[in-house]
Amino acid sequence: MDSKILDRALKAIEEVYNESMYGKDDLYRMKDIVHSVDINHWKSKQWLAEKIKEIYGPYDDGHTYIVGGWYGMMAYQIRKQWPNISMNITSADMDPEAKEIAWMIFHGYDLQFETIDIKDKTDLSEYSIIINTSCEHMEQKDLLNIIKNKDKNTWICFQTNDYDELNSHTNCFRSAEEFADSLPIRKAYVGTLNLNDFNRFMVIGR
Repeated sequence: MDSKILDRALKAIEEVYNESMYGKDDLYRMKDIVHSVDINHWKSKQWLAEKIKEIYGPYDDGHTYIVGGWYGMMAYQIRKQWPNISMNITSADMDPEAKEIAWMIFHGYDLQFETIDIKDKTDLSEYSIIINTSCEHMEQKDLLNIIKNKDKNTWICFQTNDYDELNSHTNCFRSAEEFADSLPIRKAYVGTLNLNDFNRFMVIGR
């Protein structure tokens, strides 16, 4: 784990607390920020970044688009694998506050952050890689629309899990293979990461 990122996360938490004193009561963000840089999030996103780097091969350019990018950890992990800025990286989230916090934590890494609901983005043909590590929070039909709206050569990297005890986890699966079977792509990798309390599943293909 990168101590610089953890330090910036603490400063973001401090900023949220300071704003709460002046009427912006959004204290749940403090817990959110902690979760966004915890060891499980770090491991699962590093796993994806390392695996897609291996599969994407020697290519140094392209445009990676991250759906449900939250506070930017996935974008940061991709940048670590592709330090060359010819790989453009855009992290998108429907929550407008996510962009602001992402800039606090991950400024200086040549990352782009945008606020958009993926349902409103019907053309994904310009991207080389599309990543979604929040599939457990999304309806299956929305995942299928992402695949439908991409170019045929665009790589898809999706993650979900089997932790269905949270109400917000509406699209969990029992295994990586079951998750892979639900996605109409040519699979290059199907794997499981054991995170003690739950398993995270990943499918990469195009």
